[in-house]
Amino acid sequence: MQAFLVVAVVFTLVATSSAETAEVYQKTIRPIAEGCKASAKATDEDVETVVHLKKDFTPEGKCLMACVLEAIGVMRDGTMASEEEILKPYRTLFADDPRRLSKADEVVRKCRAEALQKSQKCDVAYVAAFCTIVNTY
Repeated sequence: MQAFLVVAVVFTLVATSSAETAEVYQKTIRPIAEGCKASAKATDEDVETVVHLKKDFTPEGKCLMACVLEAIGVMRDGTMASEEEILKPYRTLFADDPRRLSKADEVVRKCRAEALQKSQKCDVAYVAAFCTIVNTY
């Protein structure tokens, strides 16, 4: 359920860019990022970069994003989950909104393909996250 909430909030955040949605995203992501901090050898500043979706990630920040994406089910075993696994929450969330579902489908397919061009897990995560942001505005 947490993975569904995070994925839905991320897409809604980038699709609407509302302050309220950003706050929900930040409150949801922060504990996940904090829990990933040690394994990614990340700093408090890296956590803030992930939580606030800043563009200038350190190498450790990219690995922190990978841990977060693995925690929410978007990545698995160092690479992207299948399109169907990533799209599943959107198909539920946007079942009554074909326009938004189509946009989610387009963005997931494009960003997953771009991320899979990278060979390092941390780079995969960084590309996936920022491709999603860039392509939903």
